[in-house]
Amino acid sequence: MAPNKLDRPPYVHNWVRYNHPDQDKTTKALVAFAISMPRITYVAGATIIRDRIALKLDRETGLRAAQSRGHKKSRPYVTEFVTAFYDYDETRNYSGLPSYDEYVAPYHISRDIRVPVKPLIVISENGVLKPIFVVGWASMPLTRFQRRLLMIVLEDAVFSLTDFQQSPGEFVCFPRLEGTNSGARSSEVWHRGDYESLSHAELKEQIEIYLAALTQAKAILADRPATADDLHKNETSVADPRQTEMDI
Repeated sequence: MAPNKLDRPPYVHNWVRYNHPDQDKTTKALVAFAISMPRITYVAGATIIRDRIALKLDRETGLRAAQSRGHKKSRPYVTEFVTAFYDYDETRNYSGLPSYDEYVAPYHISRDIRVPVKPLIVISENGVLKPIFVVGWASMPLTRFQRRLLMIVLEDAVFSLTDFQQSPGEFVCFPRLEGTNSGARSSEVWHRGDYESLSHAELKEQIEIYLAALTQAKAILADRPATADDLHKNETSVADPRQTEMDI
């Protein structure tokens, strides 16, 4: 089961987390991804936030949904996430109309491997189409290298399209405030151009590193004896690994 999971990369914001300029580090990250199960998923929160943007879902209804939907262990984190988004939107005030419903642009790593690139929503705001990417991580784990990698994938998969060439896009996350266990979160937002994309030569080199690490990770997993935990995961897992947040 684990090698099959590696053949279906998660959505791009999670995929870049397993990429490092060092092959051994990338291999270790891929092995960890393959044998892990999501501890927390923010899928329920993402749906609520999309409804907030598209339908102006009110705060009370949104928070009530956050506290009752999805896996029970995830609900406190989803509630933090949704609360932080409502706080952010009081200032941001998303007003655009939804467009390109369920838009997914695959990014080809090889002939057989594609990374799904899916904004939470695409809106038309002041005459400009804006793909909005929102993630629920309780910390911001992406290194500068990974942010640059994310940017060039988004450029190739989304912003190269005619309708998005003038778009600033928007990537939003809500890490917990440092030094507090209250669950309070702040907003971190960046747009297209805030981070220099990897060059195409750097991207080519990183894809080569990733594919070599992928081969190495599969070999490690093939030699790894199955455990009772592995069997339990295979029997109980119904989550699509592309959609789940693999860490909190």
